[in-house]
Amino acid sequence: MALEGTIRDFGLPDIFQLIGLQRKTGLLTLTNEKDEEVVTVTFENGMVVMADSSARRLEDRLGNVLVKQGKITSARLDEALAVQKQTLQRLGHVLAIGSAITTKDLRDALSVQISQIVFRVFRWRDGRYMFTPAEAVDYDRENFVPMSTDFILMEGIRMVDEWPILEKRIPSFDIVFRPVVDPTLIEVGEGAGPDASVSERRVATATGRIRLAPEEERVFRKVDGVRTVQAIIDGTGVGEFEVCRTLFDFLNRNLIAPAGRGSTPSLEEAEAASTASPVPGYMVAALVVSLALAGVLVQRRSPFAVTGLPSVAHRLDAALLEGAARARLARLERALEAWSATHGSPPGTLEDLVRVGLVDRSYLLDPWSRPFRYETGAGGYLLSAVDESGASREDATVDRRGGR
Repeated sequence: MALEGTIRDFGLPDIFQLIGLQRKTGLLTLTNEKDEEVVTVTFENGMVVMADSSARRLEDRLGNVLVKQGKITSARLDEALAVQKQTLQRLGHVLAIGSAITTKDLRDALSVQISQIVFRVFRWRDGRYMFTPAEAVDYDRENFVPMSTDFILMEGIRMVDEWPILEKRIPSFDIVFRPVVDPTLIEVGEGAGPDASVSERRVATATGRIRLAPEEERVFRKVDGVRTVQAIIDGTGVGEFEVCRTLFDFLNRNLIAPAGRGSTPSLEEAEAASTASPVPGYMVAALVVSLALAGVLVQRRSPFAVTGLPSVAHRLDAALLEGAARARLARLERALEAWSATHGSPPGTLEDLVRVGLVDRSYLLDPWSRPFRYETGAGGYLLSAVDESGASREDATVDRRGGR
């Protein structure tokens, strides 16, 4: 039986979480009619093992990135594509057995490219989904390590939180940056990176040199006043989010500056167009990046719509609905922590979270349309799901009162 519905009705984080909790095997098809893109994500026992996009096939993306990284030449890629067409083998396998790239090169590239496809859909605001269970699925078992849904949710929500902030300084992937410091002043070491504290950076720069983490230094060396952001992403082999986050940090530290816009081959333009759609932001997220926006939010209507069946709520098993309830409770908790970090105390009501845009009003209800219980006191709050009688459930309660 296939499960389907709209992203507005049931957010992608919840879809991934439920598939993970149920340890499902099958294919999740996501359709964005506005951009005419279809993304397919393959699951095995609740783990992501494959992803592809109609906008740009994984193998085309993989080959292009390997060329940009200097791992293979364009001529070698063309040869491999010709062999692939004849043998129907995976491109990565053709390149690996031909010693064009190492096994590690292939594994690293596959991991980055598949994760980018998956994480990108977390930024969709509309579209449709359909999950089709299967007995078994096919993927590159030799060269791809399955990704847990917990990891995807953690990283995906973090990206949703931070993208609006990054896009204020990096609104497009065709922007070109130039270095504004002498590259000879750069040194590589620990205690650096976007997450390093101010005191750590002061110690690192006491000698007048600029300390960067190895991953940062790799990105900085690609900033030359000619390469676009997209070219830097392709050339480093690092995910687009991590590259943009590093460039954003460089801008804040006055290590680089905008140098206009550049042009890239049409293939990269298509990639940039599919990844750089604007997402509105808000000020609270800037203060509590890891806690704010709860991803794509859930409406109070039926959490899943099953083709051909009149009533989903009666057909879906209890575990699925229970998982959705706990997911909403966890999102409300993160929003409350975000509010508390900004205002110094919890809000008076959950409606305050709706007013500032931290959650959608429909998210104040569980999948059975019962409101979550919320109380404040002793400098904290109590948040809980309720049972049919309206009483708080001990197994679904978050108590932050009195330092608990």
